[in-house]
Amino acid sequence: YRLAVDQINIYCKDAFLSSEKRSEFASMNATAAKLAIALSFFEQARCYIDVGMELLEPNCWAEQYSLSLDLYEMSASVSCFNGDSNTMSRCLNEIIANVKSFEDSLTSSTLLAKLLAPSSK
Repeated sequence: YRLAVDQINIYCKDAFLSSEKRSEFASMNATAAKLAIALSFFEQARCYIDVGMELLEPNCWAEQYSLSLDLYEMSASVSCFNGDSNTMSRCLNEIIANVKSFEDSLTSSTLLAKLLAPSSK
């Protein structure tokens, strides 16, 4: 599956894509990122997440809420594993600004606690 997504990502760089294809390919990248995370391939997951986020529509939080939340949460998580607090903070701020329910904010709240914990010594 990840090999197919790698090939699609090469195609995406040079192609003009319809909104439907962008959403489909973003979703495929999210799935590939989940598989990479499950195998602890965090750098590869980062690539899939980044492409998936690039493929989101400008109004993604209104039109692609679940996919946007999924990609941004994975980005924050992978950033946490990789020690990239800047990207983690940026993603968490984006989630907090756009979350629709308390339940949807739980993962980001947990990650925010991990981000802030070292500064509260």
